[in-house]
Amino acid sequence: MKKAPQKQGIFVSGINPVLEALRSIQGEKPSPSAKSAPEELFIARSDRRGRELEELAMERGLKITRVSREDLNRLAGHTHHQGAAVRIPEFPYADLNDLLALPISERNPLIALDSIQDPQNLGAILRSACFLGAKGAIIPRDRSAPVTSAVIKTAAGATSYLPVVRITNLWRTLRHLKESGYWIVGLDVSGDKLLYQADLPEPLCLIIGSEQKGMRPLIRNECDLLLKIPASGPLDSLNAAAAAAIAIAEIQRRRV
Repeated sequence: MKKAPQKQGIFVSGINPVLEALRSIQGEKPSPSAKSAPEELFIARSDRRGRELEELAMERGLKITRVSREDLNRLAGHTHHQGAAVRIPEFPYADLNDLLALPISERNPLIALDSIQDPQNLGAILRSACFLGAKGAIIPRDRSAPVTSAVIKTAAGATSYLPVVRITNLWRTLRHLKESGYWIVGLDVSGDKLLYQADLPEPLCLIIGSEQKGMRPLIRNECDLLLKIPASGPLDSLNAAAAAAIAIAEIQRRRV
């Protein structure tokens, strides 16, 4: 088995995400974008699931490269790839309407990010959200970092499980979520109530703003609740990724 060369592009990993990507090539399921069509399958397993992926890739005329798990760790940027990955030109974002068509239990809570421009922060937020059981993340096209290889690496496999929706207008999307029954809860250092004391309605969408300016005024005004994390030390704010993890953990604690 020869060592896999360094490849350009985005790597989608995990058995089910790879399966969906392969199915999208010839339309068994519509591809979110022609730009996200798989270009190559990398496989580091030889069991039944691995053979099924290889057979499907062969049917689709896709190049197949067998690699070691160590090489796949390097290509995918993490170890949670389940021995399979496909290389694509762009990240395949989820569709918000598909997410909202799911039962409430499968789409609550959601998180929405306003002006998170640092790829490391975005990746860390997605990792925490996935670990803590959030059901989807929403990011705007403008003034926000897209999902790149750096984000996927920092997320440590979370993007293989957590749907990420990229939308054009966050304000309009929040209005749409409200019409779909969601409560919009913003995390803000000047929030009206403490996170640990407020009632948290369901289903909810948690808004996380940037460290520098927080949420934009237009987005803040759409929030049904503005909550703050109580500070006990000399600093007056948290890194956005840390704040998101604390808030999502508290939301999920209430549901246990």
